Amino acid sequence: MKNSFLILIAVALALLAAAIAPMFKTDPGMVQIHFRGWTIETSLLVLILSVIALWLAVWVILRIWKAPAETARRIRERRSLAQLEKGLLALTEGDWRTAERALERSASSHGRTTARYLAAAEAADGQDAGDRAEWYLEQADTRNRKQKFLVDLTRARILVQNGNYSEAKNILEELFKRRRKHPQVLEMLARCYRELGEWDVLLKLLPAMQKAKVIDEQKAEELRHVAAMGEIQRCRTRDDLEVAWRVLPRAMQKAPDVIRAFADQAIQIGSPELTEDVIRTSLKSEWSPMLLIPYGEPGPDDTTKRLKQCEKWLLSYPDDSLLHLTLGRLCAREELWGKARHHMIRSLEIEPTVAGYDSLGQLLERKGELEVAMACFRNALRLNQGKDPLPLPGDQAKLEPPPGPDPL
Repeated sequence: MKNSFLILIAVALALLAAAIAPMFKTDPGMVQIHFRGWTIETSLLVLILSVIALWLAVWVILRIWKAPAETARRIRERRSLAQLEKGLLALTEGDWRTAERALERSASSHGRTTARYLAAAEAADGQDAGDRAEWYLEQADTRNRKQKFLVDLTRARILVQNGNYSEAKNILEELFKRRRKHPQVLEMLARCYRELGEWDVLLKLLPAMQKAKVIDEQKAEELRHVAAMGEIQRCRTRDDLEVAWRVLPRAMQKAPDVIRAFADQAIQIGSPELTEDVIRTSLKSEWSPMLLIPYGEPGPDDTTKRLKQCEKWLLSYPDDSLLHLTLGRLCAREELWGKARHHMIRSLEIEPTVAGYDSLGQLLERKGELEVAMACFRNALRLNQGKDPLPLPGDQAKLEPPPGPDPL
C-alpha cells in the first residue's frame, strides 16, 4: 500500500515536470540568494531540482539510519506472531502451560493488547491459576467500551467455569444492561440463575433469550419446567408444597417431570398422601411409567387404594416393568409376600433394574432367604457398574403363577 502511494506521487511529479518543462525552456528564470557575504545565482529549475535532490538525500540517510531498528522491530513482530499462533494452537489443544508461556511472550512484544491477554487468562485458568488469570485480565487494554466488555465477559466466563456463580452473576447483570441481546451473556446469566436457584429472575430472562434467538419456544418451556421444579424442591412443609403446586399453570400441572418433582418432594417431607390423586389423574390421562415409582410410596391410609388401582392398570399394561415393581412393593407393604415376589420377579424378567433387584433383595432378606437376597444386592451393584446381572441361585428367580391372597 505504501509503495503504491509513492509510485503514484512519482508519476504525478513526472507528469507535472513534463507539463511545465516547455515554460522553463523559454524562460528558465533567475534566483539570487545573499547570505553572509555569499551570493548564489541559479535558475529556478536548478533550485527546484536541488531542493528535491536534497530532500531525497535526507530521506535516504534517515532510512539507512532507521534500518537497524526497523529490521529489529520486524523480527520482533514476526516472533510475536509466531508465539501468538503457538499459544492459540496450544490453547485449542488444551496444553495450558505452553499456551500461557507463548501468549505471555507474544503480549510482551506489543504492550497492553487485549486479545493476547484474554487468551493468556484462559490458559492460566485451565491450570487452576486464578490469581494469574485475574492478573492477565487486569493487564488487558480496556481503554474503549468494546475492550472493557470483552475483558468483563472473559472474567465472567472464567468465574462460571469455576462455579463462582454469585460473582459471575453480578458481572453478567451489568453486561446485560449494556448488551441485552448478547448470546453468551444471556446463556451464562441463565446458568447462574439456575445454579443459584433464582427461579423468578430466570423466568423474567426468558423473553429476552427468545427475542435474541438464544432459545426457541421448546427450550423456553423446558426452562419453565426447570424453574417450577426448582420452586417445588425448595418447599420444606406440606403447606408450602401445596401452595407451590396450586400456583402452577394448569398445563404445567399435567407435565410428568413436574409431577414427579412434586411427588418426590412430598415423599421427602413426609406427606406421600398428597401424590395419590395427582399421579392417578395424570396416568389416566397419559401413561408415564416414571410416575409409578413415587406411586409405590403410599401414605398411611391409601396403600390398598393404590394397590387396586395398579391392578386395574395391569390389565392395560401387562408388560410394564415399573408397574410390576410398584405392585410388588405395594404387596410387600400389605404383607402379601407371594404376590410381592411374583410381581418383582416379573419386573426383572421384563427389564432387569437396580431398583428391581434391590426391592427383591429386601423382600427375601425380610423372609430370611439371606443367600438369595445377597445375590440380588450383588446384581443391583453389578447393574450400577454397567455389568450384566448373574442368575440367582436355585429356583428363586423362576416365575410361578401369582398366588392368592394368603402368604406363602
